[in-house]
Amino acid sequence: MAPKISARFRRKNGVPFSIERLSGMQYRCRICNVLYYSEKEISQHLKKHEKVREKRDNHVPQLDHLVSTKVLYTMDLYDRSRAKYLKLSDGEELDEP
Repeated sequence: MAPKISARFRRKNGVPFSIERLSGMQYRCRICNVLYYSEKEISQHLKKHEKVREKRDNHVPQLDHLVSTKVLYTMDLYDRSRAKYLKLSDGEELDEP
C-alpha cells in the first residue's frame, strides 16, 4: 500500500488549513529512481536489473533537495465522529472540505 497522508481540516479566524500526518513506507530503485510500495514489487524489479549488466547510475536523494513521492491523501474520520468533543484553540473550528 502507498504511504498515506491523514489530514485533519481546520479553519482559524476564517482561514482554512490542514494538519497532515505522513505514514507508511516506500522503496526507491537507485538505478532507475522509480518508487515502489511493497517489498515484493521492488524485489521483482531488482531481478530485472540483475540480468542486465550495463553501466548503472546510483540515484541517491541529496540532503536539502526536493524528492518526488506519491502518497494517498485520506481524511481523518476521527474528527467527524467526535466533532462536538474536539478541543480546539481560540479562533479555531472544524472545517468541512
